[in-house]
Amino acid sequence: MGREGKETTVKDLAARLRKAETAIITNYRGLKVEEINGLRRRLREAGAEYLVVKNTLTRLAAKESQLEELDQFLQGPTAFALASGDPISLAKVLTNFSERHQALQIKGGIFGREVLNPDQVKLWATLPSRGELLTRVAVSIKSPLSNLANILRATIASLVYVLEAVKKGKE
Repeated sequence: MGREGKETTVKDLAARLRKAETAIITNYRGLKVEEINGLRRRLREAGAEYLVVKNTLTRLAAKESQLEELDQFLQGPTAFALASGDPISLAKVLTNFSERHQALQIKGGIFGREVLNPDQVKLWATLPSRGELLTRVAVSIKSPLSNLANILRATIASLVYVLEAVKKGKE
């Protein structure tokens, strides 16, 4: 790759790093091409992308994106999983994949400006996803309303029974 190609790669990666809210860095050494393609497919489904870029070019892109914190992860074969959406889904996909494929190692990550170590990334994978949290909130809001409706319905039914009894008593 010539100088112009490298400059283009650096600019493209810098733009992707700026756009991404979450970046999880992995070591992919030992994975087969089919396994990496399977990982990329799962990450795409989760709204993320998986990039392999030379460390020297990544350092330049990180500097251009003001993400110098990435330097600590740039040793050996390095790949990035970048996502603009739900960071929990990204962490889950990578953690589940690394459990099934020991060759994939999570080096760490960045969420916004916060640096994450591998244990923090794995901890994120245990959290419920955004969709699950929204479902829980909806259920917690709906439950008291349903209970209130049932109580009011029971109260009205009781009133009807009392009125029927009074009516029969007067007859």
